[in-house]
Amino acid sequence: MNKVLNLLLVLILPLQFFLLQFNLDAQAPDSIIPFDKAYKRTYHTVKLQGNPPIVDGKLDDACWTQEGIWSQNFIQNTPVERGLPTFPTKIKILFDDRNLYFALCAWDPEPEKINRFVGNRDDNSTGDLISVAFDTYHDYRAAPEFNINAGGNKTDLIVTDALSVNLNWNAVWEGKTDVNDSAWTVEYRIPLNQLRYNHSDTGMVWGLHVRRIVRRIQETDQWSLIPRKNSGHVYSFGTMYGLKGVRKPGLIEFLPYVSGKTTLEPEIPGSPYATGARWNGNAGIDSKIGIKDFTLDITINPDFGQIEADPSVMNLTAFETFYDEKRPFFLEGKHIFDFSADQNMMFYSRRIGHSPSYRPVVDNINSFSKVPEFTNILNAVKLTGTTRNGISVGILQSTTQRETARLTEAGIETKPVVEPLTNYLVGRVQKVANKGNTQIGTLFTSTNRIIDDSHLNYLNRNSYTAGIDFLQYSKDREYFIDFKGMVSYVNGKEEAILALQRNALHYYQRPDARDYLGVDSSRRYLAGSGGYLSAGRQGNKRLVFSEKVSWWSPGFDLNDAGYLYMADLVMNQTKLAWRQTEPMGILRNYTFTLAQVNSWNYGGTSTYHDVSAQFTAQFNNRWDLSILESWIFSELNTRLLRGGPALRLSPYWENSLVFNTDKSRRVLFSLQNISSVSTDGVSRQYKLEPGLSFRLGNHIYIKSEFEYTNNTDNFLYVAQKNADTELQYILARIKQQTYAFTLRLNYNITPDISIQYYGSPFVSTGSYSDFKRAADADASRPENRTYTFADPEIGYNETAQTYTVSEGTKEYSFDDPDFSFREFRSNLVARWEYRPGSTLYLVWENNRNSSDNTYNSSLGNNLNDLFGTEPTNIFMVKISFWLGI
Repeated sequence: MNKVLNLLLVLILPLQFFLLQFNLDAQAPDSIIPFDKAYKRTYHTVKLQGNPPIVDGKLDDACWTQEGIWSQNFIQNTPVERGLPTFPTKIKILFDDRNLYFALCAWDPEPEKINRFVGNRDDNSTGDLISVAFDTYHDYRAAPEFNINAGGNKTDLIVTDALSVNLNWNAVWEGKTDVNDSAWTVEYRIPLNQLRYNHSDTGMVWGLHVRRIVRRIQETDQWSLIPRKNSGHVYSFGTMYGLKGVRKPGLIEFLPYVSGKTTLEPEIPGSPYATGARWNGNAGIDSKIGIKDFTLDITINPDFGQIEADPSVMNLTAFETFYDEKRPFFLEGKHIFDFSADQNMMFYSRRIGHSPSYRPVVDNINSFSKVPEFTNILNAVKLTGTTRNGISVGILQSTTQRETARLTEAGIETKPVVEPLTNYLVGRVQKVANKGNTQIGTLFTSTNRIIDDSHLNYLNRNSYTAGIDFLQYSKDREYFIDFKGMVSYVNGKEEAILALQRNALHYYQRPDARDYLGVDSSRRYLAGSGGYLSAGRQGNKRLVFSEKVSWWSPGFDLNDAGYLYMADLVMNQTKLAWRQTEPMGILRNYTFTLAQVNSWNYGGTSTYHDVSAQFTAQFNNRWDLSILESWIFSELNTRLLRGGPALRLSPYWENSLVFNTDKSRRVLFSLQNISSVSTDGVSRQYKLEPGLSFRLGNHIYIKSEFEYTNNTDNFLYVAQKNADTELQYILARIKQQTYAFTLRLNYNITPDISIQYYGSPFVSTGSYSDFKRAADADASRPENRTYTFADPEIGYNETAQTYTVSEGTKEYSFDDPDFSFREFRSNLVARWEYRPGSTLYLVWENNRNSSDNTYNSSLGNNLNDLFGTEPTNIFMVKISFWLGI
């Protein structure tokens, strides 16, 4: 405890002195707009009486001069909250029976300095920017937002009250810009059938937010202020009145597609499948249908061929690697089905259409196979909407087909089933009341497999999860109570539940868990619960804090439809933060956070304790800096030995530094450094990730990132072997080096025509030494936790590439774990939105990989081996056509 107090004193006292000097030098802004004049402003729109405007960005139509009212008096959000903006801005909103019309004039005395960079569709990070968002249900939960930059690049997204952004929501709308000698102007036409709302004959009230970003001075101005220390993003919107006499337009949309793909891949001698080339075509359709207050989305045989590949990783842990969802159908409306807790999710959409669970074992000499890369999605249906009494509903159903592989053994071909027919169902209901201050909801998931083949009996047959969530704000959202509770039930054959008990999520066989767990080979189901309770202070306050307790019982499991990192865990987290959003000395803003984490397993054993301090700031030159220092003073790792005893680790430090220069500049440098070192000096890791990006003219963007990781771990799991009926858990010291380089090149010819390239070579090598076995794994003295084999006790067979251990009567062998892994992934995508909502894609993918069970420390040799490997080339064309009725 004394070490912890010393750490806090060392971190806090210099920082207090540092910030005090800034405070003495701080200058108050010349003019600050009163909070009541800046916050939650109102706007009155009117129905268009004359001709609708021609959307060209020029604002020379009669309606912009003769109808409705202009609203100006924008407020600065950054750098000086509630300060007067550097340049004035005004807006006007009109509507008719089918569309909303939005106009904005952004004055600028130096129009030649306006950032007119043309970025990718749905990239709102470049160029001077305008955005408008509507809380159409006025329930303070989420809002569709429409962005356009001065170069004409459009972005549409959904933003939630917690400021979670979903850029994959796509609407069909028009937006144009124009630049004159004193300003740049914006004009939108947004069809009302692209928005979701409840019609009212007496008039609707919507939340409204309008934002302007001036990149060259990194200033953000808002029509109605959303404080940086806010009590909710959408909750802080202004209000728009006047939407009377407008009916809700019908919604019927179809988006059919056709695609063709040619794959050129390395031949495998003797294989009837890997013959060097193959071709296939595909077709499908997406549709949206409005049903009163709900929207029905249907996709049949979706195609995701233009999706960027997942990044390369080298995972040496027992845990599953988490990959982000990138498929548009599952990303649209993602916030509706969000039910996350810590790093766990009740619904993880990448479970749908995953790679087949079973892979036949072949040697590519006498046996060969062809296995589908992914499970084919036969259909997916999604129904979402909000009723007139404020109940939000979301239902998603999807069926994936029974997949078979082609397997040839001794010249005879069979078609084993590699994935059974599976149905997924997700249901979400949420009610918002008390002006968004009370939220309560539930979510349900089911995964059902039809398993007719005995070799698939290790898969769960049925999995069900249910959860409830409750969020309550009080005192104008200054304080909150947040609760999520979940239960799970999984059943299947004894083989499946035995595998579930023994997998990395649960490890029921752990010796230190025998008092409360233990493997039961006769079980046909597994059940458990999880969740958290959190409370604290937030909102427009400098001092904020929170306390959180979470639990994940040993039998809890989400991983058929969701994502759970680890079960058998009780955790306590405390955070205390001081936020300064006004400029102070050389700082534009800063946040200082203290935190601590404690965890236990369900046997009551303490497993983890840390304290941390983080300082995040932006300087007046618009450089950003974040420093995090953590002291992990106790860790008993219950998963490192893969079902073996919990291993106590020596205390260690972790720190990270994240830095970038001014994001508004044409050249941007970034740096990320993460390191850790144990107090005994035997384990250490550091990662260095510099990045450099360039904007050439207004159409070309280049971004490069290099990552180097050096990992020395004295206790890395190797294998477990049975010797004289006793399991031996083998560990070693690893020296691992990982190199990754990523290049992105975007050439945006126009806002609707772009060419994008992504390429990433990846190399990871590992050398193992100092082999040892677990001894008294939980001993207080480090030297008693493991036993390192002496030279006479371990020998190496170079021909077989195996190690043999002889300890008295105990003798066992294990494979040499050294490795060299190399991978290159790239794609080149040409995209043309030839009419609103309709797109043509041309895609080229180039992928190659190789690996050896040897350690090759030379980066140059590994790259030569990588690019000397025969690649797989995929050429694809896809065209879609949007049809609205």
